[in-house]
Amino acid sequence: MTPLPPPTSAPSSRTPTLGGRVQRDVRLQAALALIVGIAIVAVPLFLWGRNKKRGNDHAGAASASGSVEEGAQPTVIFGDAGASVAVDAGGRLVTFGEPRYLKCQDPGPAKTAPEKCDHLGAIEELVTKAIADRVASCLPPLTATQTVNVIVDVSFKRKKMKLKEGKDGSSMPAAQRKKLITCVEKGLTAPNWDTVGHAHQRYLFQFLATFGASGAPAAVPPPPGPSAPP
Repeated sequence: MTPLPPPTSAPSSRTPTLGGRVQRDVRLQAALALIVGIAIVAVPLFLWGRNKKRGNDHAGAASASGSVEEGAQPTVIFGDAGASVAVDAGGRLVTFGEPRYLKCQDPGPAKTAPEKCDHLGAIEELVTKAIADRVASCLPPLTATQTVNVIVDVSFKRKKMKLKEGKDGSSMPAAQRKKLITCVEKGLTAPNWDTVGHAHQRYLFQFLATFGASGAPAAVPPPPGPSAPP
């Protein structure tokens, strides 16, 4: 009778050892810890992003609401294309023509062609708003449509802005348009000079303001012809 081989203490390849089981548990715990860590970081970021978007939506809605509420106050903002814009200024229809820049300059001999001048949108808005606000008190009722060439002289170095009345394109009598511009200038608020974007130190631009006859719409004025800067 052949004797049986002695039992071996080596584990079968199909039977996990204690060390292998420990290694597997460690890997599992590490994977779980990684997943938990990602969740801890990702969830707050997701909630923060959603709340931020919700806040921006509310802010946009509030802004739109504010614009509607302020719609009764005429505000004119010209683009570089500069189409004429008509507004109802307290029952008086005023049409603003496209701004034409006559000069933009800096100290020194260098010169910039007028067509290369950047536009001062914030200043344009301030001037047209002042006209719309004060036309009812600065201009008596008209029997016929009349146009005034408004010239705006802006100095960022001196932080001053001056309104003048020009001849080109004006149909209103000189004495009356001068009185009108002086009256409008008294209601002109100073801009926040530090926030107005500009590439040069001084600007000179003009535009036509046409005031309709009482009870009649204002005609759209043609652009003023070129004029020499004062």
